[in-house]
Amino acid sequence: MSDKKTLITIIVLLAIFLPATILGTYRHFTKKEEGSQIIDDNPSHDLIYNGQVYFYLNDELLAKFDCATCSEGITQIDDMQYHTNYYKYGTLSFPTILSNKLGMIKRGEKISIYSFILNNVLASYDIVKNYNIIHDTTVLIVKNGNYWGVLQVMPETIVNTIPINYDYIALPAHIIDGKLKTTNYIAKKDSRWYLLNSDGTTNYPAFTSELVDFNNNYAILYDGSYHIYDYNNQEYLTTIDKKNILAIEDYIVVITNTNLALVYKDCGSAVLQSLSIPNYNDIHLEINENNLEIYLDGNLYQSLAII
Repeated sequence: MSDKKTLITIIVLLAIFLPATILGTYRHFTKKEEGSQIIDDNPSHDLIYNGQVYFYLNDELLAKFDCATCSEGITQIDDMQYHTNYYKYGTLSFPTILSNKLGMIKRGEKISIYSFILNNVLASYDIVKNYNIIHDTTVLIVKNGNYWGVLQVMPETIVNTIPINYDYIALPAHIIDGKLKTTNYIAKKDSRWYLLNSDGTTNYPAFTSELVDFNNNYAILYDGSYHIYDYNNQEYLTTIDKKNILAIEDYIVVITNTNLALVYKDCGSAVLQSLSIPNYNDIHLEINENNLEIYLDGNLYQSLAII
């Protein structure tokens, strides 16, 4: 009888206190997730304040943590050691907010990606390269030690889509309606060059010459001079002198030594348009609202209507 009374007492106590415990635990984590327990004592909403890091999105404090060695990171671009047609005119600041669940900060000598949910660092890298421009998908080119790879930023985590084992990875300056295209990457490994898909796979054999640009139909290679190849290894426009070659979507623009810009869609057919351009230090292409735009030293020089 005594055991029966004890059992009934335990059941009653569980019925009273277990729901309260569950509710209390739920409220604790819900409040933490909602950020209601975070005290915003940063009057100017600075990224770093009084030895703490504050992550704000639209003036809402998402997370903060102690860090005496933290500072805002910078993007580091190594593309100038090659002939890649990369974008040089990005004006965006380093992305400290990757999503409403992820932030990025420099901790000591490392760039760390911080989870607001876990209240902890997910991963750290030596270098992050993002060209300081909006991308069409949220990706980060990262380096650890001597090797590069690519991360896909998800709402709550990161995925290493291209392994960190390449000597060099870059995105050429394919700006479509104001965003840098991230469908394919230029990569180098062991003196071979690759045109990688965004998941790290490739549809083509490695190139033995430097891959400097590409589009849907052609690869632009450099071995002391420029060459245009289709993906069946057929070379085009061999008799034209080439000071530079740029590619974007379905278009190829050849710059001759006399600063004549020749625009092609099919390099086996006649030139679509040709125009003289002045001397420049840098040239890149953009496509905006069905116009092929030629930029000289960061300034729009010519806009060509395309279909």
